[in-house]
Amino acid sequence: MMKESGIEWIGEIPEKWGIESIGRHFENRNEKVSDYDYAPLSVTKSGVVPQLDEVAKSNAHEGRKLVRRGDFVINSRSDRKQSCGLSSYDGSVSLINLVLVPHGEIDSLYSSYLFNNYGFAEEFYRWGTGIVADLWSTKWDLMRRINVPVPPIAEQKKIADFLDGKCAEIDELVQTEEKMIEELKAYKQSVITEAVTKGLDPSAPMKDSGIEWIGKIPECWEIMTLKSLFDFGKGLPITKEDLRVSGEKVISYGQIHAKFNISTRIVNDMYRFVDSVYVDSHSNSIVKVGDFIFADTSEDLSGVGDFVYINDNDVIFAGYHSIILKSRMTTSNKYLAYLFLSDCWRSQLRSRVSGIKVFSISKNILSRVTVLFPSASEQQKIADYLDDKCAKIDEMIAIRNEQIDQLKEYKKSLIYEYVTGKKEVV
Repeated sequence: MMKESGIEWIGEIPEKWGIESIGRHFENRNEKVSDYDYAPLSVTKSGVVPQLDEVAKSNAHEGRKLVRRGDFVINSRSDRKQSCGLSSYDGSVSLINLVLVPHGEIDSLYSSYLFNNYGFAEEFYRWGTGIVADLWSTKWDLMRRINVPVPPIAEQKKIADFLDGKCAEIDELVQTEEKMIEELKAYKQSVITEAVTKGLDPSAPMKDSGIEWIGKIPECWEIMTLKSLFDFGKGLPITKEDLRVSGEKVISYGQIHAKFNISTRIVNDMYRFVDSVYVDSHSNSIVKVGDFIFADTSEDLSGVGDFVYINDNDVIFAGYHSIILKSRMTTSNKYLAYLFLSDCWRSQLRSRVSGIKVFSISKNILSRVTVLFPSASEQQKIADYLDDKCAKIDEMIAIRNEQIDQLKEYKKSLIYEYVTGKKEVV
């Protein structure tokens, strides 16, 4: 038998279940500690883990919250939805997190599944307050008043054990698909590298390039520096605040890095906009078909060399933190776009950039790196071959990504249905 919970995100619950406030079953741990004494932890969508290397770190070592093994920790900010989990560690977290200590008739693992499902996440942030909509937070004095479904303790344990098993199965399937995607990406990288460094004719005579990053190359290919093929320019002197919802197209640092991957590099789908006043006053920042825009900084070595290849005839500007390679050639540079995707070519940049937390790429560095340069007709054949080959690999990757999305949706709905009693563990 089911009954109405009276709460929209929960809906109907089994007759024997209760609806009770979080504050009845949890206390707020608010003890301030130092991360010198208690190891720093990160609260992520994958749970509570030892502090990640890439997160922003504060110098305020004393301003942390104590976490004990078995505590439930949730990030209170609305831009960190579903960043929460049971802690397997004693440690410390930033003050933006709420640390909950379970007590009474509540199973820790059941409550972890309850709080980590999408329906609760939306309800949790509905109780938040703040000035900016995507940065507000939910305080403990409000969270404690949120009502949640509470089955009998024995049933909580059955639900938690069941979900543990089912979710582990789903996670294993997701990991298998993700591994296959990484293998496909690696295969795609090898296909590109082979074509842009050795050509398509395996019987072609080869010569020693004399260049460490490449080794032997086809005998008829030339080796050139970028400064012999391109003029160099800078993007618009703008910031994020200058971007608009309409106007002239612009591609900036953020869009290059955010969209950069081996699947989307050739086609532009990363436009933002600026006011039309820039058309006349900064015409030297306009790019045309065959040009490239490189991001001039990266937060990690893997992003060094991220770029976009221009294949659009519209008026497009390079934006902030970017270097333009203006082509002197009238032919397509798609072959070079594929060459720039290869790790072996990008190793030149990675060995020359400067920086520790931010790696800077200068015009001088770009101008001196070398490229392999087949004849125009062979460049076209290589580009056409890679267009076809990469499209087929991309299709296989897309299918596996779709399967991952379906598995994650299934997991999400499974958790919701069992923690709200729509389905019963038998």
